[in-house]
Amino acid sequence: MNEPLISIISPTYNHRLYIGKCIESVLKQTYINWEMIIIDDFSSDGTPEIIEKYIKKDKRIKTIRHTENYGIYRLSDSYNEALKIATGEFIAILEGDDYWPKDKLEKQIIFFNNDKVILVWGKGAYINAKGKIIRLMSFPRISLRSKSIYYNKPIGMALKKLLFENFIVPTASIMVKKSALLSIGGFKQPSNISYVDYPTWLELSLKGEFCFSNDILGYWRIHSSQATATFLNEQIFSRSKIAFEFCKSLPDDFKKSLEINDRTIEVRYYWFEGRSNLLIKNWSDSRNDFIKVFLKGSLFMKIKGIIGLFSSYLKKDIIKYLAKIINRKLYNGIENEN
Repeated sequence: MNEPLISIISPTYNHRLYIGKCIESVLKQTYINWEMIIIDDFSSDGTPEIIEKYIKKDKRIKTIRHTENYGIYRLSDSYNEALKIATGEFIAILEGDDYWPKDKLEKQIIFFNNDKVILVWGKGAYINAKGKIIRLMSFPRISLRSKSIYYNKPIGMALKKLLFENFIVPTASIMVKKSALLSIGGFKQPSNISYVDYPTWLELSLKGEFCFSNDILGYWRIHSSQATATFLNEQIFSRSKIAFEFCKSLPDDFKKSLEINDRTIEVRYYWFEGRSNLLIKNWSDSRNDFIKVFLKGSLFMKIKGIIGLFSSYLKKDIIKYLAKIINRKLYNGIENEN
């Protein structure tokens, strides 16, 4: 493969403390045939001025400056604005508070020598507000048995796991064929959902093969003002809802071929809806959700449903306390539950 152009989409909002490091990590790439499109969502902290300084230094950097704040529920509008003007054959994602290792693009682009591959992701590391690496993110242990799932071979196989867990993380490690994104109408974001990655990956799982790189391809910054921290519990419930709706849209024969069980995904949806209702102290609705978990779930889910029912009747979230005692991830206020 020659050196095709890679378009980097970088949404940012009030990232004055981080946007410089983000852009510098792109400028230091050993792979040089790229363009960077920064979408500034009406920042008010000096972020635009920093971006402009870099634009003057390197013509490969472009910016879209919003005249109003779109916010997290219009992320797809921001991403698709950049996608519309992107001229590269491939799309990489780098949010304004994250950054890359210098050989990220060089190591990743080679996976697309296989024409069937439409999406590549790799390892990531958590960093704190000061840029210090905290720890590696969890990543799949790909065995001969599980390789077909993580590599989406045959096409759609990734759904066996993707419907239960968004394993394609972090977004800073992602690279996608632009043509594949265009074939699904661009980045996806259902209404009242605060992210675009998961619904987009679900759609792409029906379009081509995936690949996983064993290299660290992105650093994901953890800080108190980031959207993921602010909207975490909502995002956890939303993932199960998206999976439930997406699964219902799939042909029955296709689901049967993948051995995807509608009921399992439905029960998971009601479990998370019940947890969400507990968090907002909507005791009656949470009770109804946990009843459905008990009636339709496996033995393990029936036990969880009973615990949820007790919580709703006692009007106290006892799940998180029991989780500490039995050392299980029954409570999902901090981490993704799977």
